[in-house]
This record gives sequence, C-alpha cells and structure tokens, in this order.
Amino acid sequence: MTDSYLYNGQSPDEHVASCPDCTAAIALLDQPETAVAPPPTLREAVLSMARRRRTPAVMAVTTVAAPYAEQVAIMDELLAELSEPQWELPIARHGTVRGLVEHLMANDSTVATFMGVPGPGAAAAPLHRRWREQAGSVLERVSCSSEVLLGVEVALAGARPARAPLRQAMIQRTFETWTHADDIRVATDRSKAAPRPEHVHMIAEFGLALLPRAMKGPRRDVSATVVLTGPGGGTWTIPLSPTSDHLAVLISAEAVDFCRLLANRWPADSFPYAAEGDPALARDLIRAAATLGCD
Repeated sequence: MTDSYLYNGQSPDEHVASCPDCTAAIALLDQPETAVAPPPTLREAVLSMARRRRTPAVMAVTTVAAPYAEQVAIMDELLAELSEPQWELPIARHGTVRGLVEHLMANDSTVATFMGVPGPGAAAAPLHRRWREQAGSVLERVSCSSEVLLGVEVALAGARPARAPLRQAMIQRTFETWTHADDIRVATDRSKAAPRPEHVHMIAEFGLALLPRAMKGPRRDVSATVVLTGPGGGTWTIPLSPTSDHLAVLISAEAVDFCRLLANRWPADSFPYAAEGDPALARDLIRAAATLGCD
C-alpha cells in the first residue's frame, strides 16, 4: 500500500522535514528520555500477587499447593510490613518474631529437603528473603509435581515423630504458616485472620486424622464423631482403634476455633465445646487435639 505522505509527491525525508509531528516523534526515538525506575516495592508486590494467584497445572496438586501459596503470600506481605523493632518483639514460644520465622523456616525445610530444594541462602541475607525464597521454591516444586509424588510419605514437623503423605505435609505447611502469621499479628497488635473456609476444612480434617495417634493410654475400641460448625465446618467420625465397635461420644465446636486448638493456640482446659456421651473421653480428645501443633 502506498503511504499517505506519497500522495502529494513528497519523499519520506521531505515529509518529515515539513511535518512537526513526525519530526518530534523521530527525535524522541533517537533521544529517548531517561527511563523512570519503578518503585522499589513494585517487584515484591507483583511477585506476592503472582504467588497468591498462580494455579498449578494438575488439579490434585492444586488442592494442596493453592492453600499453601495463599498463606505464603499473606505471610510475605505481613513480614514486609514489619519495622525493624517489630522483628524483636517477644513471642512466647520462640522468643521473638525473628525466632518464630527461623522456626518456621526450619520446619519448612523438612519438605524442602524432600523436594530437593537447596538450603536457604547465605546467612547474611535478610531472614524474610531467605524464608520466602525457600517457601517459594517448595511451592514451585510441588506445583510441578505429579499426583503420585503427593502420596509419598515424608516426615511431619512437630514434637511428635510422625510420617504422612506429602499431600498431608503440604496441608501442615499451610496450617503452620497461617498459625504463625496469627502469632505475629497478635504480637504486633493486628487482628487475627482465618483462612478460606475450604482451607479451614482441610486443616481440620488433617488434624482429626492424626488424633487417634495422639491419644494417651491404651487404645479404646470406640469411635468419636466431631461436628465442626461455621465456615469450613463438617462432620467426621473417627475410629480410635482398628476394631472400634460403637460410637462413644459426639463433640461439637466451631471450626476455626478447633483449628486454633489443634495449633495449641487455645488452651484445652478453656476450649468451648459441647459433648454428648462419654464426658471423660471428650476431655481426653480435646486435650490430645491440643498437642498436634508444630511448635
């Protein structure tokens, strides 16, 4: 197609010489202005949003990777907001906020090592960055893994030695990251926050599956039904031994509260619940549930 500036018989050079707009455009291309540097927080904001919104390719993997990605992104944003003095605020179980993040990073390393993720960067790097890079690498490896790998047993974090499929270990990582984010919120006078209801349901189910092993004393040949209400709730019947022959107790409680009990963030002796059936067994179950945290 013939360019419009040729319609009047002008050559390209003649047209540019007589057209102020074209002259200005070519001058801008030849001598561009100095690029404006993006704000220093832009990269972290984009990466944080990407971690929260990314969707792993395999649906079975998504169910455990997406909740962890969301809690990592939330923790990332929370740590980025902390002032230097706030890193040294006291936290009962781990000394300071800094000590808590070091503890979280150490517990994450169980899954990181299994997934072949290199250890955190040089100790001279900021703790926030080292934790985030390790958590991000775990998420990337899990997101690219197969459903078969999710069934391979790994060590769970916590004082009680236990092994479970990688699928469950990733739910535990979600659970612990959320719990410690709440710890930091409390230490810095922020409001606690609950995960999405579907993630609350997943965390409760994870803890209830571990409950029979956490019970002290001889195995009881009975089952217990736990009804959790509110967002993320549901009903589970748990056999307390392989030969459970009847239902001995029904316990009901609020779902998010129960997850905080599992994290030992709600003292068992003051935890609000209702029980029908064997009251002693109900008390034992509530006390056992409070021992399943990762501290």
